[in-house]
Amino acid sequence: MFAGLVLAIVVAVTVSAGFHWWRTPRDKQAIEQFIGAEHRYVEVDGHRMSVRVQGSGPRTIVLLPGLGTPEPIIGFAPLAERLAEQNTVVTVEPFGLGLSDGTDTPRTSEAIVDEIRSALTTLDLDGPYVLMPHSISGLYAMWWTTHHPNEVAAVVGLDDERYTSGGAQDSPDWPKWMAAVNAVGGTRDLIALDNSTDYLGLVADYRESLGDAAEYTPEQQELYLRAYSWVLNPTVLDEMARNAENVRAAEGFMFPTTLPALSILAVSSLELEPEWESAHRAAISNPAIQQVAIMDSHHYLFHAHTAAIAESTQQFLEEQVPTR
Repeated sequence: MFAGLVLAIVVAVTVSAGFHWWRTPRDKQAIEQFIGAEHRYVEVDGHRMSVRVQGSGPRTIVLLPGLGTPEPIIGFAPLAERLAEQNTVVTVEPFGLGLSDGTDTPRTSEAIVDEIRSALTTLDLDGPYVLMPHSISGLYAMWWTTHHPNEVAAVVGLDDERYTSGGAQDSPDWPKWMAAVNAVGGTRDLIALDNSTDYLGLVADYRESLGDAAEYTPEQQELYLRAYSWVLNPTVLDEMARNAENVRAAEGFMFPTTLPALSILAVSSLELEPEWESAHRAAISNPAIQQVAIMDSHHYLFHAHTAAIAESTQQFLEEQVPTR
């Protein structure tokens, strides 16, 4: 009986892995086709980084995704399209996310920022840039403004992360077997189960984040969810494991006094993290050009509030970031 159980497990894993390995390149091809001609790959340190460049306006906005966002280009698409009406907009998929390759380089703030800077240089997009980070990318934006201030024209944060005492606590040790489970299709199977039974609540949370937004078509939503199938790869797991390290590296960081900054925070995050608002206010060095706004929203606030965020961002940039 035990031998039969083992055999059944082996067969199930083999079938799951085979389907995953067959399906993944087809899913990625479907995403490439959906994004269209504005999508491109940039070589950074011998690996391919996926980016989308839209618009031709005088300001260059760089959209930076949150930790474990499965498909950043699709996730940011409605916001990027609105912002690209008057700006050049670059949506970056850092290594491990979306269609980008993985990498063995440790996922420190410094490494991630340097890789994105290299990609922008390869694209012949000169700074200074308007950084628009979501979630964990706020740590990377703070690193960027602190260590390369001349490259940043402004920061517009989307419920982006700052140093907090809770975030600085050691991250859990993400076991290596999670990457193995992901590699043989385990994550794909869980997402399929979650989609039909709400087992994990992940799909339901994504649908909730969309609110009544009409900008995300059923095809967009389906492709975004499919990308979860490969997101728990070794690169992303290393970034998760280094989260506390990167939080601690941001301790004491403040915006330069001449840098315009707008932090748009979600009420849901304020309810979860008592230090969230105060941490953002602590990064302000010049209240005349650095602001905090609060929006009654999900952490992925740009899903349901695309128009409002695009409008407030454009107004802020026109007031604070003159074009050359």
